[in-house]
Amino acid sequence: MAYELGVSLQGDTLVYPKEVATGYSTVFELPNGLQAILSDYTLNDHFYMKRIKEAEEFYVLRYEEFRIADELTLKIDGETLSTRNVHHSGVYLTSSLFDLSYFGRKGSHNKSINITFDKNWLAVHLDIKDPEEVLSTYLQLKTASYTMEPIDNEYRRYFTEILHAQEDNPLRIATIQNRIMLLIERFFSRLYERSKSVLTSPKISRHDIQQLMHVESLLTANVETRPPTIDQLAQAAAMSSAKLKKLFKEVYGTSIYAYYQKQRMQMARDLLLRGDYSVKEVGLQVGYSNLSNFAAAFKKEFKLLPSEIRA
Repeated sequence: MAYELGVSLQGDTLVYPKEVATGYSTVFELPNGLQAILSDYTLNDHFYMKRIKEAEEFYVLRYEEFRIADELTLKIDGETLSTRNVHHSGVYLTSSLFDLSYFGRKGSHNKSINITFDKNWLAVHLDIKDPEEVLSTYLQLKTASYTMEPIDNEYRRYFTEILHAQEDNPLRIATIQNRIMLLIERFFSRLYERSKSVLTSPKISRHDIQQLMHVESLLTANVETRPPTIDQLAQAAAMSSAKLKKLFKEVYGTSIYAYYQKQRMQMARDLLLRGDYSVKEVGLQVGYSNLSNFAAAFKKEFKLLPSEIRA
């Protein structure tokens, strides 16, 4: 990438030239044999990238959050996913056995981590006795694998902790490795246990899954303000309110507003653990003007008061 863009690497980091993008991609070679590329950039021009399939078999688990300008196009093995939703996110698996291309428009913002491994690594590190069966089940779907695993609070928390791991922290690599392992374990556990589940079922279309991910992004975009109403979210998803509520609970495991509240409390917990804000300041940041109401909501979620979790 650095060669094609005419720049030099800064250690293990590619800082994009300003005419292409503002931001970076950095590679981690982890002690357990994984390689991961962490990216956070905004495109300053249209950008097209293609990886040609090859005979050497390896896999990439991709966690991606896009803020889209105009349109995003992903293509795997000739099948295309194109979306004009403002937000698009998901966790999905690709293989070196398929062509992969990505076209992002100027102004789009990408936060992602790509984790590379082979099936022997899965067998050794996740104790999956038959990784061939697990991978073939998933990849038979091809771009039904496009029907990405929706990103939820737990996935987002792992990624945020990777993205914000401090460079001067002596445990940085250990922290990144741990969170990457949690991402991988969660993805494959859910895949293995739910291979016949809602995410691969014809009862929920690929389009509906994409719209649900769009709704989740709108719901969690700003927890300082009141969330959109069910009717507003249903309009954004181009489906009825009843259908939205039903499908959201099937995919995310909880109601829309319960999910919003959980995200709100998780953000509060992260801010408190960071230690930069008082309990009152954190309450205000997640939309509570009344400190008692914030403390009660926090204790309901975590069985601890905000002051106790700081301690």
